[in-house]
Amino acid sequence: MRKILSRMGAAVRGFGFKQWFMTALIAALLLASAASLIGLGVVRRALVSVTAAERFRGGTDVRFAQIGCFLPVGQGKTEEDIFKFRQTLDSKLVEQSLEAPENGSLYLDAYCGMGTVTAVGNNGVSASVGAIGVGGDFFFFHPLVLRSGSYIQGGDLMDDLVVLDEETAWKLFGAVDLAGMPMTINGKDFVVSGVAAREDDFATKKAYGGDSGIFMSYSALSRLLEDTDISCYELVMPDPISGFAQNLVKENFSVGSGDIVENSSRYALGHLWQVIRDFGNRSMRTNGVIYPYWENAVRLTEDYAALLTALAALFAFYPACFALVNLIRYTVKTYRFAKAKIPEKVEMAVEKRREERLEHEFQNKGD
Repeated sequence: MRKILSRMGAAVRGFGFKQWFMTALIAALLLASAASLIGLGVVRRALVSVTAAERFRGGTDVRFAQIGCFLPVGQGKTEEDIFKFRQTLDSKLVEQSLEAPENGSLYLDAYCGMGTVTAVGNNGVSASVGAIGVGGDFFFFHPLVLRSGSYIQGGDLMDDLVVLDEETAWKLFGAVDLAGMPMTINGKDFVVSGVAAREDDFATKKAYGGDSGIFMSYSALSRLLEDTDISCYELVMPDPISGFAQNLVKENFSVGSGDIVENSSRYALGHLWQVIRDFGNRSMRTNGVIYPYWENAVRLTEDYAALLTALAALFAFYPACFALVNLIRYTVKTYRFAKAKIPEKVEMAVEKRREERLEHEFQNKGD
């Protein structure tokens, strides 16, 4: 061991400027590549809105996929369309011999439409705010942190409950502990079910823009705004074979010129490569889709993830080439050494064997 360390020390002491420069350059590139990979990991874990499949799966061995559907303006769905698709989905899963566990379900879904309403607190303060009318298990897909109260659920008997974001709560009431407080929206009576904090990740902060907002049932919003339709549909369902869930949705849930994406694979290497290939084109939206803030946040993290992946590969390229070149050189050197030395060793062994045989024969004659 001492001899090896001694040789290594002698080799290092013999480094010239070129060797030290190359060593420092390779070390810096490897550190930059590692930093890019660490940043990629941070970006991939930034959004909870793309983890619904993992959370729904729990500890089971069944593979699930999270699908998002975004419809163009004027081509939205109705709740009846959602109910019909659920029936189709049930039959398709039965055809694939996929059965729900007892007292459970094989899938969860959520949908929403959007609009602008006038909200008035119990003290008479009013504000024009963005409203998201939700249905299904919306807050499973988007588990906002509650500051007070509770979420609204798709199965609630009454649809006059609303969840305020913090900014709206402070603007209308000057407080966040508001569960049970009355208010009016577009002149209709509602009750505050809870107050939720917006996501605090860097992507959502950029995508949301800080406007105040209200979450209410889709049925209530559609009564307030008759031209409201469902512009976003989300689904978690079994995906026994990669692409099964997305293809099933594409074949049975028409979105026209809209988009159907698989959120559970948004950061897969193949998808990030597609993002890199579409660089520039992603900035142009010509299909009439207005994404909700959470999808804009995902698309932002996709761009960062694709950039960090490209940087990690780029920074690692030169060290990898350097290592490959040195490996080839070492292999060639070893081959040449073996080619020169092995025949010599063989010849010496043959000669020694011949001498031993002759010596043995000579001894036998002498006896």
